[in-house]
Amino acid sequence: MSNKSALNVRKVAPADPRIARSTRALGAALVELMLEEKFDNITVQSILDRADVGRSTFYAHFRNKHDVLHTSYERMFGWLEQQMDVSAGAGVRIAPVAEFAAHLADAEPLLDALRTSGQLQQISELGVDFLAGIIERHIRSIPGSNPPVPASLVARMLAGALMQMFEWFGERRASATPAQMDAMFHSLARTWLLRASYEPVS
Repeated sequence: MSNKSALNVRKVAPADPRIARSTRALGAALVELMLEEKFDNITVQSILDRADVGRSTFYAHFRNKHDVLHTSYERMFGWLEQQMDVSAGAGVRIAPVAEFAAHLADAEPLLDALRTSGQLQQISELGVDFLAGIIERHIRSIPGSNPPVPASLVARMLAGALMQMFEWFGERRASATPAQMDAMFHSLARTWLLRASYEPVS
């Protein structure tokens, strides 16, 4: 089950450019601080000081530092989806696996900080939520499908499998390129989608 309620997150409404810059600055400041100290030790004031953003601006859009973390990852997954070229390669791409794998490879210090701070599990759960949304949007766009299995359920299962795949490679320090991981996931996903009567998928 998602841990969103535990994080007590607030959805940030679409903002004008100035507000968008401020929220991005707050997210960047939090990431910088997480590389320096434990998440539990980071205060809202330290985020404000690092981002050079006023307290009133912060509380107009966020309740706490968990909101900032959630919104930063939501923005990241939105960017990953934009980068995904659904027409690239063989078959239908339903998730930005290669893009996400490349991002994770560049984010090892942050992942270590999240792990040390005990936040990695919560972020992984958020990752499943975001990936499930991306996958559901893409499998719903597959033409000619009349599946008996709900798209939201299939998407959730595939998102969970994708996160487990990333964890498997991370735990074993196994070597695979982002493109190889993308191919592995989509090979499995096509089999699942065919079994769930999502056709055509290639």
